[in-house]
Amino acid sequence: MPDPSLLLLIPAYNEEARIEPVLRLYADFFRRNYSGPFHLVVVLNGCRDNTLAVVRRVAQDFPSISWLDFPAPIGKGGALIEGLKLAARGELIGYVDADGATGPDAFLALARHLGDADCVIGSRWLPGSVLVKAQPKFRQFVSRCFHLVVETLFSMHIKDTQCPCKLLRREAVEKSILHCASPTFRLM
Repeated sequence: MPDPSLLLLIPAYNEEARIEPVLRLYADFFRRNYSGPFHLVVVLNGCRDNTLAVVRRVAQDFPSISWLDFPAPIGKGGALIEGLKLAARGELIGYVDADGATGPDAFLALARHLGDADCVIGSRWLPGSVLVKAQPKFRQFVSRCFHLVVETLFSMHIKDTQCPCKLLRREAVEKSILHCASPTFRLM
């Protein structure tokens, strides 16, 4: 039985210097290690550099890669919302950052842990976590402070709410987006 279809989003803002190896690594890894349909969509968020040309060049070698281009900045959250509108393309929808901090093998392991859950979230703070690229100390401090505020306010019991490695079932995405969306929102 093939793996479920997977849509992987990568929000990008001025990533021309580092996105190519990440795209090639993910596309090649999933082509070799994933039996279901795999789509990788880069959501360009007001890029002022040559990120789009890099993505187009890599997409020539990997048909599983495509992009959405938003010339005006919409923020990382806006880029993710726009990408999530493509939920119909996958049974599973995930995202990672363009910096390659989460390797494709770690993302696939996360997908294998989904089980009956609607969502799984990676964590840099659990024992045994392997960091490909560690955050600077100040950023770690700010991240943990933000986590403390979120946990205090919402008691979600999520170890790392800010980890840029998340995976959801399409049904959960559709319910969440449709619940929060304006009346003009439509899934593509």
